[in-house]
Amino acid sequence: MMLIKIFCKEECPNCPSAKELGKNLERDGKNVEVLSLDEPSGLADAMFLDVLSTPSIIVIDNDNKEKIRWSGKAPGLEEIKRFL
Repeated sequence: MMLIKIFCKEECPNCPSAKELGKNLERDGKNVEVLSLDEPSGLADAMFLDVLSTPSIIVIDNDNKEKIRWSGKAPGLEEIKRFL
């Protein structure tokens, strides 16, 4: 199953919509991980994946490869579903 990683930061004005997108995707049965760049584990994962802005949403396929990424703002629910 694909994994959707959502990287957020507490003071980010666009992150609440990304978190809400994550909740909607989870309700649809998708595998979602919300990571905070304010926490060491989230920051380490962000560095590994070269995340430079928040929110960043990265879809990881079953082979653990990045399929697509959005940075700076959350895509619409229908837009992200096209890639899942």
